[in-house]
Amino acid sequence: MQDILNGKTLVALGDSLFYGNKLGNEATWINKLGKKHNMTVYNYGINGNTVAVQDDEPKTPPMCVRYADMADGADYVVVLGGANDKRLNVPIGKDDDTDPHTFKGALNVLILGITAKYPRAKVLFMTNYNRWPTPNKLGISDIAYVTAMEEVCRKYAIPCFNNYYNSGISFQNPAHKPWIDEGLTLGIAENRHFSDEAYDWLLTKYEALLTAL
Repeated sequence: MQDILNGKTLVALGDSLFYGNKLGNEATWINKLGKKHNMTVYNYGINGNTVAVQDDEPKTPPMCVRYADMADGADYVVVLGGANDKRLNVPIGKDDDTDPHTFKGALNVLILGITAKYPRAKVLFMTNYNRWPTPNKLGISDIAYVTAMEEVCRKYAIPCFNNYYNSGISFQNPAHKPWIDEGLTLGIAENRHFSDEAYDWLLTKYEALLTAL
């Protein structure tokens, strides 16, 4: 069977779950996928990064801004976001919003920007996971950011994988947490980031998604 990922260029834009948190890039499914398929990988994951512009932690530009500085010539583009928008109380906004200070507004900016930069690339957006169920200061829970991303991606016919419901592993499941939580596997407090083993487990799922794009 032909390996359609072999030799391709993959650009990934996201937060700590793409960066690898304490483990670093090499542990992530993104970089492992690249090695497996001899891909050129540009991993633009940054710990704590948001999709939208926000004022609480403005040091690092959000994804809706920094996508413009990513490497050219991508065959595949994968975007993961929403967890830090929730954490930093970014409002959801409306479907036709173009204000980068709202989540939907920033997604509109980001999708239009990415598809203009990579008009022939295969693009996949990925929602945040079910990690911290408590609502933020705006009273908004993770699932609202998941739904918002799905709604905006649907408008542009961009595939959007719902990690919240369909990742297959959960920090809310006591049978999963001991081996998927990075902190617990490192012998420190749980931090609800993925362990090396969890990234290995997720690799085949996301490999299949990209192959099918």
